[in-house]
Amino acid sequence: MKRYYFGIATIAILWGMLIAPVKVKAWSEHPLLAYPVLSSIPDLVKQKNIEAQSLKAFLIKEEAGLAKILKQYEDWAILNLPNYAPLPSELYFTPTGNPDDIVLRFLTAIRLNPNAKLRLYLHLLPNQGIGDRQTLNPTELTTLKDVSIMLQTRYVELKEGELVSPLDVLCTANDEPDYGFDLGLFEDNNTDYGKRYGFGPQPFGDPKLEYGSQAPFHMGFYHEAKIVYTFGPFLKHTYPEYRISLFKALSEYAFSTGNPYWGWRFMGWGMHYMGDMSMPYHTAPLPGMSAARMIWINLKAILGFPKSKNNAVQLVSNKHSVLEQFQWLVVREAYNNYENSALIAVLKENVPVVPYNNDFVRNVATAESVKRGKMVDKALKRYCPPLLVKDPNFEASKSKELDNLLNEIRAFKGNEGIEQLMSLLTEMMRSYNMYLKSYYVSIVSKS
Repeated sequence: MKRYYFGIATIAILWGMLIAPVKVKAWSEHPLLAYPVLSSIPDLVKQKNIEAQSLKAFLIKEEAGLAKILKQYEDWAILNLPNYAPLPSELYFTPTGNPDDIVLRFLTAIRLNPNAKLRLYLHLLPNQGIGDRQTLNPTELTTLKDVSIMLQTRYVELKEGELVSPLDVLCTANDEPDYGFDLGLFEDNNTDYGKRYGFGPQPFGDPKLEYGSQAPFHMGFYHEAKIVYTFGPFLKHTYPEYRISLFKALSEYAFSTGNPYWGWRFMGWGMHYMGDMSMPYHTAPLPGMSAARMIWINLKAILGFPKSKNNAVQLVSNKHSVLEQFQWLVVREAYNNYENSALIAVLKENVPVVPYNNDFVRNVATAESVKRGKMVDKALKRYCPPLLVKDPNFEASKSKELDNLLNEIRAFKGNEGIEQLMSLLTEMMRSYNMYLKSYYVSIVSKS
């Protein structure tokens, strides 16, 4: 019996290594996707401008009420979120009347990176002008050291009390969780707060990579075979449901207490994680690979033959990079022909909306994404150059081939390759559209 459990433990450790280095970002620059979706909601577009409000001002005003709502949420989460890691009682948000540490106490209570910058600002779209606002350097918005992707976007400062449209606040907030919200939260991440947050050791993702520790919050593995969870129980420890439901509760509270700016901003944060669930590489550890195959390559690694495991790691990382880059390039391109773009039209489409409920992330969003993952994996292998998706000796991330991806695909498969991948991306974007609208309706219907 001891040998059996030792075998399971060993496989679990190796499985953790298997998916550790995989990219943990889903879609690049969420506001480019969110704007067409949200601007197609008539009631949202008609909303009057609201006053920008700093987080500190909101917290000082609502300290007592937030303490109650966060305690209610914690009680609910313990009962309703499978595999939830309870908030240590010493971290509960308790009213003290001290404004000096109120932001830190709040970020600790919702278990975000306490270094998150949370400025008042707007993320501009390619067709939006700066006006008379001051531009901001990305380093003023994120805890990340590598801001290369953000340098291609313009950000402008908002002042306390400045009037701003809810649509702009909502779109801007859609990108923020990728600015360091979920970094360093586990006890083995070498951060003081990670040791106190109660999430335990990082279940997967590479702690050495700058983005690595956010993986369990932006990925949801809810649809693996039972044997997969037997050999890899850590796969159950994913937290997008936690983030989505927490920010929903905070958004509803902010609206109900006359703080619309934070109602919209919290909603946008939740939408980010909801949107991530439409990315197949965030809802299955190895899309396109059977449970038997995953177990087999790990058994070989245990026996001293790790090549298959290492190859699988590199290939899934490369395909994830290719899909994300393809999305970013074609969406950026779509903004150059916004009114006539078929992709923008899908994001604006009046899709049938499945009503949001407590099981939406698990039983609707990720179930659909996992099912689509096999088709996406096959299409990438068929229509993208083998160097990018079939060569385990090649690192696609930040390669010149990835930068020139659309031309690489055309050179390999002609326009058919672009068209076929666009067709699949269109279906993913239709799902993204529906997920955001379902979340939106569930919150505004209560305000």
